[in-house]
Amino acid sequence: MADIVTDASSASVASTSAVSPKKIFWVTWFGWMLDGFDSSMYAYILVSALSELLPASGIEASRANIGFYGGILFSIFMLGWACSMFWGWAADRYGRVRMMCWTVLVYSLFTALCGLSTNIVMFAIFRFIAGFGIGGEWAAGTPLLHESVPENIRVRLAGWLHTATPTGLFLAALVTLTAGGTLGWRGMFFLGILPALLIAYLRTNVPEPKRARSSETARPSFTALFAPGQAQATWAAAALLAVIIFGLWSSNFWAPTVIITKLTAAGATPAYAQQMGAVAGLITNVGTLAGCLLMPWITGAFGSRRWTAVLFLVGSLVSVVVSYELAIARLDNLTLFMILLPILGFFTNGVFGLFTIWLPEMFPSALRGAGSGFAFSLGRVLGAAGPTLIGALAATTGSFPLAISLLSLIYVIGLPFIALAPETANRPLAK
Repeated sequence: MADIVTDASSASVASTSAVSPKKIFWVTWFGWMLDGFDSSMYAYILVSALSELLPASGIEASRANIGFYGGILFSIFMLGWACSMFWGWAADRYGRVRMMCWTVLVYSLFTALCGLSTNIVMFAIFRFIAGFGIGGEWAAGTPLLHESVPENIRVRLAGWLHTATPTGLFLAALVTLTAGGTLGWRGMFFLGILPALLIAYLRTNVPEPKRARSSETARPSFTALFAPGQAQATWAAAALLAVIIFGLWSSNFWAPTVIITKLTAAGATPAYAQQMGAVAGLITNVGTLAGCLLMPWITGAFGSRRWTAVLFLVGSLVSVVVSYELAIARLDNLTLFMILLPILGFFTNGVFGLFTIWLPEMFPSALRGAGSGFAFSLGRVLGAAGPTLIGALAATTGSFPLAISLLSLIYVIGLPFIALAPETANRPLAK
């Protein structure tokens, strides 16, 4: 991947005059990688954090309460993400680079502040604001890449951009596995301040894309997203993102919690259970990384964004049901579950590699930030119900696997929206 990016650095860049595609790619990639690290830590230290914060808030830290409040806090974080449609609007008007800097500052600062929480309410507020910052990466960073690199390598780099997220998830799992016991859940959150170091580099080394600067003269209103000729793409994109976000946060991210609670109930020590949860995260993200790396070739082989989406939605449904309902609920086989996790990651999280390619192609330059931000943010609003429903269903039925398997039917609901989304394969990025 690095070789191809490097080879492209001497190409003529239509969008910037002084910065190579190599630099643009790695700057946006590192921003995404660090936000993946920040956003995923919660899944690995949920049990430890809530075991302390729930009693401090006058709530018993029972297994049911950890599941219930853990789901609510997942949803609060995602609602913060949902409010981040602001960043897309701001990126179209005030600059992709400037807004990317602000998003990095917000999510890194408030992730670190989570480590200072003394009760569940304070923790929820910090998680909400951290989510608000993290959500801006799609709205500012993705258009920045698409508009700053040559057309002949744009799809490859856009598909590879999402490898940053599983790398961040992988890094968070690795840190949890190797240092989580030493740092504790508070120390893990304090590491969230590290992405702020990226800001100075962004401001001094990356200019605004020429394509975005040219579009500033028009500056259509936000309502142009819903005008004839654009509205169908806007709503279809939002619906599809709602489906895959709902599906991801209702399946993939619960794997560590399922393993931790199952091992703890079987008599394992909390430290060992947390380590195995981190291992689950590591191997799941191997599959995610493979899906993102292969996405440019998968879309090329199908010759269609739509058929690629069908493959990944159907694959997500099957992998969730087989992993949770068959391996855990029916066979009670943790080993089989762990073996299936890379396949789960390939489909449920790897699908986002498709949307780093497809979503910016659905909007013209003057609306690309706002459109991407709106679609992703509305998708998060709808998708935010998933974790809360998982937590509530698990508390009611006493089974995380059953709750997760039931909600995986969301992927069936998503299939008709694929036909409504525009087919953009083999077309240049809209101006």
